[in-house]
Amino acid sequence: MSEKGLAVIKIPIGFAGFIFLLAIVFGLTPFSCGPAQAAGTKPPLMTIVLDPGHNPKQPGALGNQGIYEIVYNDNLTAQLADALRAAGFAVLLTRSPSQNIGLEERARIANDFNADLFLAIHHDSAQPQYLEKITHNALPAYQDKMPITGYSIFVSKLNPQFADSYRFAELLGQGMLALGRSPSLHHAENIQGENRELLDTRLGIYRFDDLIVLKKTTVPAVLLEVGVIVDPKDQQYVNDKNNQKAIVGTIVSAVRKYERSRAERH
Repeated sequence: MSEKGLAVIKIPIGFAGFIFLLAIVFGLTPFSCGPAQAAGTKPPLMTIVLDPGHNPKQPGALGNQGIYEIVYNDNLTAQLADALRAAGFAVLLTRSPSQNIGLEERARIANDFNADLFLAIHHDSAQPQYLEKITHNALPAYQDKMPITGYSIFVSKLNPQFADSYRFAELLGQGMLALGRSPSLHHAENIQGENRELLDTRLGIYRFDDLIVLKKTTVPAVLLEVGVIVDPKDQQYVNDKNNQKAIVGTIVSAVRKYERSRAERH
């Protein structure tokens, strides 16, 4: 069986190998023992590292429902991991919901496991001048003063596999558009904290070279901002279970297309 199958697993030397051993000891093995990985069957199509953005100590943006970004990230990533495994892919998460982990460590996990693809899942906010403090059910929250909605996709030209990263970003953007989503153009604004280069306005693909999880990975890497949780309409969209299922299906479809194009090239 391939090294990426579960019948024989070679533990890589380094941080990721250490994490993997701890995972086994504590029953947190990141790979699913689904049919696609059972003995006597085909090995996984690809190994994908999913990175749910932020951690409990740094929970990310505060949305208009008084819920921090990390909750949205962890929820969607868990659903995505299950769907990808069911589709025949091996999946590794960079952290559990209760785990704190640094940005460089996330990239190192993908590198040490020689993953085929790294995908970071985030939910978006806006710059302070566009936000107002509110309360929701007695919880502090933030809401946009004007509608800022949509998804965003980020890639780094400092990633050594930028061409493959960009190819997956295109497939992801095409899928989000087909889903009826529109890209957010907020990050291209000429204001402090933004002014990101739009590589593809229609697909919402941005260049952000210094994102650590993208530039420090040696495998194709993309970051997806699923929606804007400070906007009431967008928050309602990304919080809807049916929409979450559709988003997950769109991402899985993009991964399948990427895997097929990768196989054709090689």
